[in-house]
Amino acid sequence: MKKVLIITQNFYPEIGSAANRITNIYNELKDKGYDVTILTTEPSYPNRNLYKDTDFWNDQGQMNDVVRIHTNTRRYTSSIFNRLLLYLEVALKFILKIKKMNTKYDFVFVSTPPIFVGLAGLFAKHKFSSKLILDVRDLWPESLLGVGVFTNKFVLKLAFALEMFLYKKADHIIVNSEGFISYIAAKGIHKKRIQFMPNSLTEAELNSSLLQGANDKIEVIYTGNIGLAQDISKLIEVAELLKSYTFIRFKVIGYGYKRSELKQLIEEKGLQNIVFLKALNRKNALKEVASSHIAYVSLVEETVFKKVLPGKIIDYMSMGKPIVGDVSGYAKEVIEKAQCGLTSNDRSVEILAQQIVKLANDAVLREEYGRNGHRFAFENLRWKKNINVLINMLEERNESESMHVRMEPLHK
Repeated sequence: MKKVLIITQNFYPEIGSAANRITNIYNELKDKGYDVTILTTEPSYPNRNLYKDTDFWNDQGQMNDVVRIHTNTRRYTSSIFNRLLLYLEVALKFILKIKKMNTKYDFVFVSTPPIFVGLAGLFAKHKFSSKLILDVRDLWPESLLGVGVFTNKFVLKLAFALEMFLYKKADHIIVNSEGFISYIAAKGIHKKRIQFMPNSLTEAELNSSLLQGANDKIEVIYTGNIGLAQDISKLIEVAELLKSYTFIRFKVIGYGYKRSELKQLIEEKGLQNIVFLKALNRKNALKEVASSHIAYVSLVEETVFKKVLPGKIIDYMSMGKPIVGDVSGYAKEVIEKAQCGLTSNDRSVEILAQQIVKLANDAVLREEYGRNGHRFAFENLRWKKNINVLINMLEERNESESMHVRMEPLHK
């Protein structure tokens, strides 16, 4: 039985795509008989108090083989500098914990960002003489430049150097977006070392979809991070533009850097057509999506985010909901190829409002897009299938045996 050490800052019961991805990877590997240990932090994203609610601890089976560290730095803060301190503290404490470990691991799987966690992965690789698999969920620090909030040249230079060092030292690299492959390859990394394993869905999630929303109102839902990369303030402008459409209402379920600002904006505008809910556990958040009619996703118009596929798009597909996408690049391509929603090159508030009204007035089109999305997810985005990308690495299968997961139609 091969032993695998997974190093990650995010894990169950935390919410968000990062924790969900690693939790499912852990479950799939355990189901296939691997001896897996998780090294992670105490749950604190977006804040520690959230996890005092027992609703987030709804699967006690996830507690096995998990080693947690405690951080002193506040987890969620608007200060980029304090976040950097947190990332460094986590990396250091991971390394100190690894130093005390006596178990020999065959593979070390480290998930980034934050990129500094990769240092712990490198330390473990050398301590255990293991092979290192680097899981790249976002192009960090490139995304820092994309949101324009951090410009310290020294720290950025250090972060880019570390990024390059990790790419070179990793035995294998896994990405959750095909858009990342060309970026990493341009750094001089051979494409054969890079494999695509998208964020995916469990069989239970796929089988719980296609519920119908209530008929009295058409509900437009947004779930997940309300951060610098999402530009959710545009959705508030859309809601304001459509406030005379009394049969359309908006629901935002989220957390993040700009949550308070967004809530204040809604209050200042006196908008009655928006419901703003606190963060929910994944199961309940998906139930809210299932009971809605239209799902909304957005990313700011920056080059780095044209390579990203937000996890919420996959969640929306799983629940069979038509998508209105204020996105471009790879995310736009996936929505269009799956024929599961509406996008446009003109990402104005007016166009987004028109798209929502179009779907709100056409139940047949909503159902068609919803079923298309669910079909695409079932065919391409199942953990039972996609975990084989990682399994092939662990079993050291050669290229001809590899099940390299690709959404091939995007490349034809």
